[in-house]
Amino acid sequence: MLVPLPVPHKETARKAALDLPRRHLVLICVALLLAVAAAGSLVYLRTRSGDSPDPKAAAAQAAAALRGQDAASLKVTFFDQTGLDVTGDLTVTAGGTAQGTLTDAGGGKAEFRAARDDTAIRGDEAWWARRDAARVGALKGLWVRPEGLAFPIETPALQPESLAGMVDWVRNDGTAASDVTSVAGQPVVGLRRGGWTFLFSRAEPHRLVWFGGAVQDRAPIAPLQPGTAARYRSSQMAPPTPPYVSALVDPAPADARIADFPDDAVVEEKATVKRPAFDVTVNATTCRTTTCTWSVTVTNTGSAAGTASVVASVSPGMPETRVISLGTMQPGAIRSTATMSFRNPAPTNRDVSADYRAEVFAKELHGPNLKLIRRLQESGVVVGRSETLTGLDPSQLPTALLVLDAMRAAPHFDAGKAVDAMENAVTYGALPELGELVRSGRLENPEILYPKLQNLIFEYDTGAPGTPFHEKLGSRRQLQIAAGILLEDPAAKVTLDGAADVLVHTGQNTTSAIQTRSVSSDSVTTNLRGALKELARDAPPGSTRVVWLHLEAPSGPAHAAGRDYFDAALKKAGSDLCKKADEVVVVNQSGVQRWTRQQFPGCD
Repeated sequence: MLVPLPVPHKETARKAALDLPRRHLVLICVALLLAVAAAGSLVYLRTRSGDSPDPKAAAAQAAAALRGQDAASLKVTFFDQTGLDVTGDLTVTAGGTAQGTLTDAGGGKAEFRAARDDTAIRGDEAWWARRDAARVGALKGLWVRPEGLAFPIETPALQPESLAGMVDWVRNDGTAASDVTSVAGQPVVGLRRGGWTFLFSRAEPHRLVWFGGAVQDRAPIAPLQPGTAARYRSSQMAPPTPPYVSALVDPAPADARIADFPDDAVVEEKATVKRPAFDVTVNATTCRTTTCTWSVTVTNTGSAAGTASVVASVSPGMPETRVISLGTMQPGAIRSTATMSFRNPAPTNRDVSADYRAEVFAKELHGPNLKLIRRLQESGVVVGRSETLTGLDPSQLPTALLVLDAMRAAPHFDAGKAVDAMENAVTYGALPELGELVRSGRLENPEILYPKLQNLIFEYDTGAPGTPFHEKLGSRRQLQIAAGILLEDPAAKVTLDGAADVLVHTGQNTTSAIQTRSVSSDSVTTNLRGALKELARDAPPGSTRVVWLHLEAPSGPAHAAGRDYFDAALKKAGSDLCKKADEVVVVNQSGVQRWTRQQFPGCD
């Protein structure tokens, strides 16, 4: 059945006809707004994702990339407050084999190979002077299987799979390092956990760019096993703070081939040095007569012949040294001096203690300067009584003698403390920089080495909150900086602890006053301000005023920071920087970065 449709009223029909296009317009506008809103949301999310990616997502992608790599390329710095600052430029394969170059702060390099459980290095003189000063001549320039770890981080810990495991560790329970935006000039996002920081590239594909922290239990890189830790240097002392690691990670190397391992490398502890060595016996008894007599017996206990001369003295009684030549002595030879005599210094019926001093001078060990040995002995310094110093390689012993001679002019000089200080220098591996300072003859106050060598650890960061010392402790970096200046400029002369930490006088009759700071935290600006205050107070009029900031591995990402990071730190110093300094030098893992006054941010 057909049902008729109702016929609308004319006015109603007219309104409906007018409303129809309006409804369509409203719907179209709503749809457009929704589309724009959706597009705007999409743009916002994409922009947010590109500028600030989720660090955990970046970490996950970086870990996956590492697991797909055949090798990792890294610049790894290991820092120990008590004397070791070494950087390895290494390529480590997925199998744990490695090759690269190891470089000490202050001088010393070695080629490095590691395969399976075997390690070999080929180091220069400075490298071995820091580690085995008794056998430098037998080891330098040769491939050597070292007695301990050549680099105090086992290379399997740096292979791609191990790095990926470290990244997983920080990703699982880490927090965002939102205060770090760049490292080595590259934009990054980061995570922190347990005192360690890991930084990843902001740009995709995300990769690991830098990581660092303290080597300790339950950390990504654990300490060496007991009994092994001391073998990375000759010192047996435990460091006052944990050693630190700072590592820049390069993109995956295109060529992961490892150079052949030198299977014929010399075993370090089996290396022998062909040199004479002399055992000295003083033949003397209690003297009750007006004239006292004595003699000296010498045995060559070494493995080579030596021209021996006995340097003899008695204090009191015979204070000036006498030299008795014994000629050339073959290994195993025994010879005695003629009897020597002196007037008994003891008053009648009184006992006086006498110090009989006798040691052997041999040009094969001591170099040509017999007068130097005599000066030292007449000042109470008998080098032959120190097993550490007499055991030095012939390439190193002359440096020790020159340093001891320089220290004699120090106020309140004590011969025993001087020998202890020199032994300290050997233990801490400071012979290369000391050699540059004393051999050049351009250290203008060499007597300053007497107190310096008694405190040879690296300087503490006095600008860091909680530093337990109110003044600088340690002098190692200062000595390295001064030695480096002399090496770089053959015309320069330096003074330590003068009107600044290092005063430099050049051939152009100009003076630079350098105030140094070791930075082991994020206290760059605080250290800068402290150095500026001292320069304003102490720098000689007309000198070039220089702040020298040396960033240590414990400073974290700043240890590898680029110029952008330090521009911001310099800017925080404000007008003080503009008024009180002419140059700023920053040394860190990225190299040496310099600012002249014209480049200071915010200065006209």
